[in-house]
Amino acid sequence: MNNEIFYAMYNLSQFSIWAKLSMFLSYPFTYILLFLLIIWTIFLSDRKMFNFSLLFLSGMFSWLFANLLKNILEINRPFVDLGIVPLHFESGFSFPSLHTTVFTAIAVAMFLINKKAGFIFLIIAILIGLSRIVIGVHYPFDILGGLFVGTLVGLIFREIFKKI
Repeated sequence: MNNEIFYAMYNLSQFSIWAKLSMFLSYPFTYILLFLLIIWTIFLSDRKMFNFSLLFLSGMFSWLFANLLKNILEINRPFVDLGIVPLHFESGFSFPSLHTTVFTAIAVAMFLINKKAGFIFLIIAILIGLSRIVIGVHYPFDILGGLFVGTLVGLIFREIFKKI
């Protein structure tokens, strides 16, 4: 089922609009979003140090944990296993999706700061994850794994920061 869903989504990359949108969501958008998040936390948020620390630590630890899992599990990317040509080549292993993990952790942490913003970030994390399938660098299971790991790390940091 993982491969069937992958192929259904990857085949969307043959349509220019989906290919461009997915590439935008996977790369420039993620960097722009992180930059805007940093600007917001440092200059515009009410509790600057609290918010920055919560979001930074959630994102950083989710990135570290996902990288650790990738190197332990060593699951190949779809373009390696299936012999397809992705829209963008990535190095390293596939599971879990780093992009999805980090943005999910940030979304879960953001719920502590602002529930609406947390919900928006969760939708963004899902869209970024789906874009990673369309461009051919992740399986659907990688995205689900990223959602799980990001949620777990985000919840841990939410609990830690609730006590502060």
